[in-house]
Amino acid sequence: MKLVIACAFALVLASAARADAYEEHDYILSCSGCHRMDGAGSNVVPSFEGLRELADRPGAREYWIRVPGAAQAPLSNARLAALMNWLLERFTGKAPAPPYSAEEVSRLRSKPLRDPIAERRRILAPN
Repeated sequence: MKLVIACAFALVLASAARADAYEEHDYILSCSGCHRMDGAGSNVVPSFEGLRELADRPGAREYWIRVPGAAQAPLSNARLAALMNWLLERFTGKAPAPPYSAEEVSRLRSKPLRDPIAERRRILAPN
């Protein structure tokens, strides 16, 4: 009986670790090429440090899914939702509330932004 409990516990721990591994794996394959492993970005790609600046602004939640890199990532809606929840918590220090769902991602990514830089400026503009 102790062996069964130990195996069940190990399975739970492994599945939790595996979930994080998927988000990091998806980040490496879908984001790090432009945003780099540390989220630093480049001269033409914004740093993920800017996520904190956008975090509580109206329109930011939609923006993050509609930027072309996210909207056109070769991930299912569920995987992109999980990636964005992980990414935002990692780079802003807090998870989005409510967490992104596959349904929300599906709706938002169907309308990718044509000019994400202009949209970012609009979101950051003083009201």
